Amino acid sequence: MKKQLSGIEKAFRMVWDADKIYPFLLLLQALVVSASPLYTSLCVSLLISALAGGGRMDSIILILSLLLFGNLLLRALEAWLEWQCSYRYMRMQDVFTVKNSIKAMKMEYPATESSEVADLYANAWKANMSPGAILEQTFSVFGGALQILGCAGIILHLGSVLLGIVTVFITLYCLLDYRMSIRRRKCELEAVPLHRSISYTRWCMGDASCAKDVRLYYPKSFFLDRLGLYQKQKMDKEKSQEYYCGRMLSLQAALQMLQTVCLYVVLIYRFFQGGIEIGYFSLTVASIGIFMGAVKKISSGWNQIIKNVVFLDYLERFRGLPERFDKNTGLSGEMLCIEFKDVWFRYPGAEKYVFRHLNLTIHKGERLAVVGVNGAGKSTLVKLMTGLYDVTEGEIRINGIPIGEFDKKALYSMFSAVFQDVNILAFTLEENVACRREGIDHGRVEQALERAGLGETVKALPKGVEQMMLKVIEEDGV
Repeated sequence: MKKQLSGIEKAFRMVWDADKIYPFLLLLQALVVSASPLYTSLCVSLLISALAGGGRMDSIILILSLLLFGNLLLRALEAWLEWQCSYRYMRMQDVFTVKNSIKAMKMEYPATESSEVADLYANAWKANMSPGAILEQTFSVFGGALQILGCAGIILHLGSVLLGIVTVFITLYCLLDYRMSIRRRKCELEAVPLHRSISYTRWCMGDASCAKDVRLYYPKSFFLDRLGLYQKQKMDKEKSQEYYCGRMLSLQAALQMLQTVCLYVVLIYRFFQGGIEIGYFSLTVASIGIFMGAVKKISSGWNQIIKNVVFLDYLERFRGLPERFDKNTGLSGEMLCIEFKDVWFRYPGAEKYVFRHLNLTIHKGERLAVVGVNGAGKSTLVKLMTGLYDVTEGEIRINGIPIGEFDKKALYSMFSAVFQDVNILAFTLEENVACRREGIDHGRVEQALERAGLGETVKALPKGVEQMMLKVIEEDGV
């Protein structure tokens, strides 16, 4: 309970920062949704009593008018609130998605190669909807509680036996519902690595960057067998889960049927004993239905809160991954010297060191060629220099300042590294060269293309430097 309440508080703060009107709309929606069925049941009960008791025509018309116009007003308000809440929910989800994307670009580079972080990232994406969903479900639980209070007063008028029957059966129903939600949540978290494996295999089979290798080197069965294996494992987990949930749903259905029989036996007995008039009989039946629905709503809402709080924890853990983009240190003046001082390095999780006691100084104006076989550490040297990886021991200095003290964005801007696995992005040619969307220096772009020997090739393209690359976004991409 404490963890869920803490999660609700965190979700409220996140939602409040994104949209301060959304919580008030949810509160109003909960009040309207809760009041609507009670209002309808009360009006119907009064109408039945008036008709059965031979009431005056003007009273009957008044009650009927209140029923029709009140319902019309409540339904219209409910529809408007639903539209407003849905719109703001989606807009808020976009805000959280952008924040996650920014974090993915700013987190330390080694984290991008970790399968654990990949699972954390996948769960964090699911959590984009969690803050709004937690708040929505919290107000739904609040609305259900209001309905229970209203219905309990009506049911108690006929004695505590009736309320006791409803409470016992609903408690058993909620217990089964809770067990199902626990099982589903566990299976969903266990399936994250499988979903990632399936998505990656499908990407390999259909992505243009892999098309040549897939056709030339891999037999068709290589990918199909892998995909089939992952999907079978996923289906086995889902089959086990659905079999368990099916048994729980059957028990819930049996409980509901037994509860309905017990309630109607008590109500019919009281009616024939003369302890209840026809109008109140109808109000009680409706109230029992609303009471049951409200308890189920609370049970379902609370189980969803438990689930979303778990994903909210993943979101917090993901956003808490280390990054070094908040430092003020940048390079003042020109880069005069890069110095490796007794550097030791091995990749995370590896036992073998790539470098031991590496000492190297590069002065301004020097040209250095590093030659070696594959795996000798040439690319690793550049990754350490540019701050993509931190040294295991020793330190690297630029102009005498340890590179760990530089803001990462400032550090990256000091270098123009060209790795062997450069990726072309599905944006314009000009954006790929300039690595930016706005403020592009067109002259520098054209100069760079000319120096790379691509000037004439680019001029022959239908849109020149505005030509889209790849066919991922636009069909006329190259």
